[in-house]
Amino acid sequence: MVDLAINDKSRWLSMGEASRILEVKDATLRQWADNGYLRVYRTPGGHRRFLREDVAALTEGAGGIPHGGTTGTLEGSALRRIRRGLHQETIAKQSWYQSFEDDGRDRMRLFGRRLLSLLVQENPSGRRRQQAVDESLMLGREYGTEMAARSVSLKDTIEAFAFFRNMVLNTADHGAWTRILELADQVLLGVVESYQKKG
Repeated sequence: MVDLAINDKSRWLSMGEASRILEVKDATLRQWADNGYLRVYRTPGGHRRFLREDVAALTEGAGGIPHGGTTGTLEGSALRRIRRGLHQETIAKQSWYQSFEDDGRDRMRLFGRRLLSLLVQENPSGRRRQQAVDESLMLGREYGTEMAARSVSLKDTIEAFAFFRNMVLNTADHGAWTRILELADQVLLGVVESYQKKG
């Protein structure tokens, strides 16, 4: 949490404003703030306020977990591999890919960037590990809700996620696979939960 006074109120967004801009649930936003991915200020009344520039950075794909060294390199490599993969003609013909208009693809990019940052972080342990597991499940639920709302079948949703997950695995060294797959499995569980609730 940022220990700052709110000198310029226009720089800070309420929970509702930030949630609307990022198109995520308040619970996701709270989790991101608790994990330190967004700077947050608490008002004397206990309300959270988020820096406008942090929220803008996430919408532009520049946000994510602060990291350095090999994790940053892995994230960049995986992102480049995913982008190349999405431009292949065979992917463009997949029904899950065609189900999105441009606005939907932008929305999925936000999920993808957040999930990528989560999957490639260095071995979290203890509380940080549990937070990563919890956030993976939450992201899966939101991803599933989004796809189900667009009437994308569960099969196509899982194919889309498998494409993403495999691109990350193909970039990471084998020693990281167990951790990545543990988090990816939580995403899949969240996706299935969302579809079951809708059905």
